Amino acid sequence: MTLNTSEEFIAEMYASFKKAEHSMYVSLKYTRTVDVIKNLIDRFIETIAYGIEGLALELENKKEILVVPDTLIGKINLLKEKFPENEELVSSLDFMLFLRKVSRAEYTRSEEFRKNVTMGVNIEGVDYNINIALLQEYLEQLKKYLILYKHLTLGEDEE
Repeated sequence: MTLNTSEEFIAEMYASFKKAEHSMYVSLKYTRTVDVIKNLIDRFIETIAYGIEGLALELENKKEILVVPDTLIGKINLLKEKFPENEELVSSLDFMLFLRKVSRAEYTRSEEFRKNVTMGVNIEGVDYNINIALLQEYLEQLKKYLILYKHLTLGEDEE
């Protein structure tokens, strides 16, 4: 399936978010494994990526840019350049870059199959312990980003 409009990207973003919620509240609740945490982080990345794609396409449609960059990093840099004053957008783009580093880093497992299942990663010399409580915070951030991308792309303020 090829997405051609910013509306389609935003719809896919919402669909991906729903899958992330399911992974968080159903899959992770019952399995409590680091593999589910890793998949959830990848779902967060996918969700934000759809928003980035939709927003970049919207800029092209409005003739604010000539061509959309091919790479995700190119699109992130473009959006940072076009919206430097939008702190929430810049924050979401930085969050996306952080999640990509987490996803690609080697990780450790602790307390799998228990309440405090944790995925440990070391990024640029800093240790991060990603557990269920932190993932819930990330999910709430993602919810705010959904509204932001929808507003920037479609000009809608609904939740």
